[in-house]
Amino acid sequence: MSMKGIYSEEFNQASWDAFVQLFDELYAQVDPKWIERARLQKIPEDVSQVLLCEMGEYTFKWLEKNTPALGDHSPVSYLETEEGANALRAAILRMPR
Repeated sequence: MSMKGIYSEEFNQASWDAFVQLFDELYAQVDPKWIERARLQKIPEDVSQVLLCEMGEYTFKWLEKNTPALGDHSPVSYLETEEGANALRAAILRMPR
């Protein structure tokens, strides 16, 4: 099974929603230019909220990089489908903090 398939199977919407809420206050302080850039790149708002809070502007480089934890695919490639976006959400939940 692919990494995308593994992450898709483990994705839990309620867990993701609770996780995203942890970033509500911090997201209000994120540079509006970064938020607009993410919107223009069609990054889902919940994903950009977490990534911009955790990675700042580096988010945009990270999204383009092939990542071993994603089966050597780029995070942005996961965003091409809803199933892939949910797989990326599950992968983000697994990222060490």
